[in-house]
Amino acid sequence: MTKKGKKKLFIIGGAVLVIAVLAIVNFTRSSGKTTKVTTAKVKQGKLVSLVTASGKVKPKTEVKISANVSGEIVALPVVEGQRVKKGDLLVQLEPKQYEAQLRQSQAGYDAALASQKLDAASANESKFVYERQKTLFEKKLTSQEAYDAARTRYESTQAALEAASSRVQQAKAEADRATEGLSYTTIRSPIDGYITDLRSELGEIVMGSLNYQASVIMVVSDLSAIEVEVEVDETDVDQVALGQTSKIKLDAMPDTSYAGRVTEIGNTAKVSALGTQDQVTNFLVTILLTDSVPNIKPGMTATCDITTNERENAVKIPIGAVVLRDESILKKKGTTPESSAAVGVSEAVAAGDGDSAKARENEDEIVKKKPIEGVFVVRGGKATFVSVSTGIADQQNIEVKSGLQKGDEIIVGPFRTLRSLEDGERVEAKEEKMGMKGKEGAKEGSGDGA
Repeated sequence: MTKKGKKKLFIIGGAVLVIAVLAIVNFTRSSGKTTKVTTAKVKQGKLVSLVTASGKVKPKTEVKISANVSGEIVALPVVEGQRVKKGDLLVQLEPKQYEAQLRQSQAGYDAALASQKLDAASANESKFVYERQKTLFEKKLTSQEAYDAARTRYESTQAALEAASSRVQQAKAEADRATEGLSYTTIRSPIDGYITDLRSELGEIVMGSLNYQASVIMVVSDLSAIEVEVEVDETDVDQVALGQTSKIKLDAMPDTSYAGRVTEIGNTAKVSALGTQDQVTNFLVTILLTDSVPNIKPGMTATCDITTNERENAVKIPIGAVVLRDESILKKKGTTPESSAAVGVSEAVAAGDGDSAKARENEDEIVKKKPIEGVFVVRGGKATFVSVSTGIADQQNIEVKSGLQKGDEIIVGPFRTLRSLEDGERVEAKEEKMGMKGKEGAKEGSGDGA
């Protein structure tokens, strides 16, 4: 036998050996012991998709009371938690300084008025003399000098009257400003509500907003309308919309839930731990409580379950049952991964030189891989991978739009087994109650990495 013939025979023998090894592996797998799994029946029913977030209770209307003028608190007739009505006295500042300013400005105003009256009388007199001299001058019954003197005096008194009027206006403005300053020493409630935060005490000096950064003396809140402001993760905020309903649970009242409605969605992100691995981006969402909640207090911690979607008759399975697998897609229609591999082997044999890489370069069927979403269905004692299209999900279950029917038996666990389970693998099934493994899978992970 020639050297070329021996080489060809060696290649053929190698190919046969590879095929034999593959056959033995498949036989061993099919005849080996089965894998124990837990299963559940695909069910149909109502499915509600939720976005859960935590935040703080706050009044819808909250007014921070501060002073417009600086001064000492001489009266503070309210205490924290007290109910007040609009117009009730909240704070009285020391008024003596502002009363003195008002008296001084009022005196200046009175003096300006008196001066204006004198200037007005002088202006009227000079006007009469000027008009008389003008008439006589036109009739040539008086001299030019007398006429000019009368006109000059008239113009001077008119200018003095205008200046006096300006002084009166200025003095009146100062008196009004002093009156307003005195009124600022008395602070009354702008709304009906409760004193939810009292920050100052009797005798304390507060800074006014007219000259300094205002001191917040207290906070008055209208507790007839209560909101919860929560932080929603950026991956969930696109599901939240105005008007969606929410169930609200207060940490202080864990046994009861209250109804709410989304009234505001923030557009500005709140970023914490910026630039670190723990960076979190959230958006503020405001939820109005539509139920009456007795003894609720601003600042309480609340957890809100916002209903973002729901299906009445959804085909649903536990979330943990959904896994990802790679699918072989061939560019040439009508071929399979097995036939493609067979063509590759035959071309390598025909080439005669064992250059399988060159054979693959000449192959028209190019195999590509992409992950697909699916579940394992028990059929004939084997795990059969079925691709599915999913929809909305709650904390335990997920909607299946296509690929499964009510009553199908699917593998839901154990989670570690699902990660390594292969299509066609023999399984020993033990049915569990619907949703148990979905809950377990949600704790360990959704199975994305399978």
